[in-house]
Amino acid sequence: MRRKLFTFLVLLPMALLVWATQRNDPFTFDRRVEVTDLLPGIPATEREQLGPFKLQQAWLLEGADHRFGGYSALVPQDGGLLAISDRNRTLSIPSTLKPGAFLSAMPNMVVQRWPDGHTTIGFDTESAVRDPIDGSLWIGLEDDWHVVRTDLRTGAINLIPVNETRDWPRNGGAEAMARLPDGRWVMLCESCGTGRGGLHLGLLFEGRPGLSKAHKFGFIVPNGFDPVDAVPLQDGRLLILVRKLGLSPPGFSARIVLADLSRLDLRRPLPSVELARLEGPALRENWEGMALTQDKDGLILWLVADANASTFQQTRLLRLWFDPARLPAR
Repeated sequence: MRRKLFTFLVLLPMALLVWATQRNDPFTFDRRVEVTDLLPGIPATEREQLGPFKLQQAWLLEGADHRFGGYSALVPQDGGLLAISDRNRTLSIPSTLKPGAFLSAMPNMVVQRWPDGHTTIGFDTESAVRDPIDGSLWIGLEDDWHVVRTDLRTGAINLIPVNETRDWPRNGGAEAMARLPDGRWVMLCESCGTGRGGLHLGLLFEGRPGLSKAHKFGFIVPNGFDPVDAVPLQDGRLLILVRKLGLSPPGFSARIVLADLSRLDLRRPLPSVELARLEGPALRENWEGMALTQDKDGLILWLVADANASTFQQTRLLRLWFDPARLPAR
């Protein structure tokens, strides 16, 4: 009995943090997104933990629309970024944000149309990659062993089976996915493997996922953390966003690590190097989506937070500048 009571008391703050839902009207349709500048409130001690990344912008995004929030994937698009929620909704974010408000449609990302005319939209979308060959958008799903290819010009979709993920655990699907500059693709499982010592499971595809041969490999991230997104650098190395839910203090912690796939040996786990920590009262949040864009004198890494429809969490967006030449040597 005492053990059960202890477990209940330990898990209660976590449950409140993640699942205390906001009281938004489910029938509210409001395209307006309010933007607040958070940068002045982020102390130097938290910025210093970002390592090679210079924090240039930090925004709070708020919307009354019932379709707003829950963003778990982020991809560049003309004029800004496309955020995709785990409720299969999108948000177009302009690249030149400023305090105030902007308007954005919030349509479904994946719409499966059937011959009899009905549609399916209940997809848990977790990761997204734009294929530079044809401009299509590839979506990784949770609790599903398919990947979705979306033709943004026509709206047509293809659900492509990825047989290697059939035995992946529930709530542990293609949380992170990336296309490497040489045309290979990487898919990282959030909760596969033992997790002991930071060990996780990934798939390396010789081409597009589900349409090419896949190789299983192990990789190491900081102990207790799980991969939630990944973006490739031009030299083929991979930036991986990892997170964990902690007890003291209750909340999420996040890291950005670097993995060099040129050193991948399928017989042993691939190590990673920690680059940055998102810690402290100002930066601590459920960071889940990541995108990379080019700047005139470096690269911009964007991070978006999934607020989980919780009153204790927020939808935030970070802009981090870095020079890839200053990352750890290979």
